[in-house]
Formats: sequence, structure tokens, C-alpha cells
Amino acid sequence: MKKIIVAVAALALMAGSAYAADWNFYGSARVSTFWSDTDADGVDDWDDVDDYLDDVQYDQQLQTNARIGAKVKVSDELTGRFEYGASGGSANVRLLYGEWDFGAGKLLVGKDYVPMYLTGSNQVVDNDAALSGWGEIDGSRQAQIKLTFGGFQIAFVENNTNYYGALDAIDEIDAAVDVVIPMIQAQYALTWDNLVFTLAGGYQTFDVDNGTVDDDVTSWGLGLDVAATFGAFSITGQVNGGTNVGNIYNIDVSSIALGSGYAAIDDGKVIDNDAMGFRVAVAYAFNDMFGVELGYGYQQTEFDMSGSEEDEVQSYYIQFPITLAPGVHVVPEVGVVDYMDNAQGNSESETTYFGAKWQINF
Repeated sequence: MKKIIVAVAALALMAGSAYAADWNFYGSARVSTFWSDTDADGVDDWDDVDDYLDDVQYDQQLQTNARIGAKVKVSDELTGRFEYGASGGSANVRLLYGEWDFGAGKLLVGKDYVPMYLTGSNQVVDNDAALSGWGEIDGSRQAQIKLTFGGFQIAFVENNTNYYGALDAIDEIDAAVDVVIPMIQAQYALTWDNLVFTLAGGYQTFDVDNGTVDDDVTSWGLGLDVAATFGAFSITGQVNGGTNVGNIYNIDVSSIALGSGYAAIDDGKVIDNDAMGFRVAVAYAFNDMFGVELGYGYQQTEFDMSGSEEDEVQSYYIQFPITLAPGVHVVPEVGVVDYMDNAQGNSESETTYFGAKWQINF
């Protein structure tokens, strides 16, 4: 009987809270339809193109970033948001946070986009990749405690303690680590007329103590993003770099191994992994229905040791966004993801793709 009373009381409390709050539900259904072909050693010249396109593969899927969620307003000071995605065909939490406006600033607690999330590309292949890992900073959504004061943000973010156990490792590990402080990220955005300048940085440190090595892995990263709009024309550019940045934002420079920007353990010590990248995207809207965008991204990493070479990737695309009705979009796109050379100087794969993203927001 007591359990029933407690359950009824809890339901009444939830109902009262829901009634008092303003719930604004939304969703976005997204399906990708792409043809692609991958050459294991890349394409050296145009004579190879005919053979290169002999083995085109088709893929159609519900995108992992298809979503449904709600923005909740309890009062002018207290708001929240939740959002579920479709990763792996199953519901996953993309966003879940509450935010308190205390007058001088805002306090956010939960899972949200981190300060080191500087997007400007609208590339749609690979679940709206947006050149993530291929030249653009994407720290994604993480559990955090974030303070916002106007255009300035500072966040204490959950740690990423991955590293490579050896220089010939295929996968990263996070074993035998000691963590004392959270990752720290900050961002400052300045708007001036039709220009937006955004500077972001991140820092993290942890210790690896596995019996053969006892050393710190320190990660830091910086990014500067500039966006400008001139009527129907817009352009964005970004430069970024740091050390062991895979612990802070997404890096994808290899289709085989050691491509995620982490430090590695070799001969009883930590080998740092330096990174540098950039991205540019330009777009033009012909009218409310048709537009065009071109983008290019480049990313490289290099282990801080003798004999290591740059591990590089580049991606470029052109797309023609079509708006059929408010909230109804089709985005045809053709592009290339070229993993160029790896840390050993060997050629890696190159993928050419073409297709479209289909999206309805509701």
C-alpha cells in the first residue's frame, strides 16, 4: 500500500511540473542515399577513374543524427532540453541538460555541445559529417558543467583518457590511467557587423601507470573560426591545432590505424601526437529553394619522434541544397574523402561518393 501511495505521489508531482512548464517538441527525420567507391591505394591520375568506378556500392540508412526532442521552459530563469538520436538503429541520448539564468550569466548542467564545437561546413555524407575529423573541430556533445557570460563560455567536461598502447596499435585503449581534474574547455565569440570570430581552446591531463610506463598524457587544442555573410553569399574558415587533440575533439586521419590523434606508448614513454588542420566552406543561395555550397578540409597528425611522417587526410565536396517546402530538404552532394599517406609514408584509401540526404523537420 505504501508503494502505491509513493507512486501516486510521484506521478502527481511529475504531472504538476509538466503542467507548469512549456514543452516545445520537435523532430528531424533524416535518410541518406549514397553511392561510393573506395580505392585501397588512392587514385593517382584520371586514367584510373574508369576502373575506380567499376565497383560502386549503394548505401541507404536512417541517419544516426535523426532526432526527436523537446525544449522545456519552466520560467524565465530555468530551462532545459532533451534530444534522442538513432545511433545504431536504437535510441540514444544526444542532449539532456538544464540551464539556470542567474542574471550575470548562465549555469548549464548535463550533456550538451562543448565549447570546442566549431562547425561551419554543411557536408552531409556520413551522417552530416561536416568535415568532422577532416579539418573541422568537432568536440561533439559531452557531460559537462558550463558557465556562460555573454559571448564567453567555460566548461568542465568529462574526460577522454584514450591512448595507443603501441605505435603499431589498431585500436586505442584507456587502461591503467589516473585522472585528477576534468577536461577544461573555453570559447569566446565576437560578432562585428556581418562577421563572427570564434576562438576556442581545451586542456586535459591524465597519468598512464601500467607497470612499464608512468608518465603524463597532456592534451591541448586551439581553434579559430571566422564566418562572414554578404547577402546571399557566405564564407567560413577555420584553423586549428594542438597536441594529442584526439582526447578533445574528433580526428580521423587514417583508414587503417593510429588515426584518431591520440598519444602512443613506445619504449616505456609517452610519444606525443601533434596536429594541425583547416577548413573552408563557401555557399550561395540563389533563392529560397535552391543553393550551392563548396567545402574543403585538411587534417594532419605527426608523432613527436624520429622517423615519423605526417598522417594526412583531405575531403572536398560540392552540394546543391533544395528546399521543397518549409522543413522539407533534399541535399544532393558529390565529394571525396582522401586519406592520403599514413605515418609510415604509405598511401591509404580514397573514397569518391555521390548521393543525397533527405530530411523533414517537424
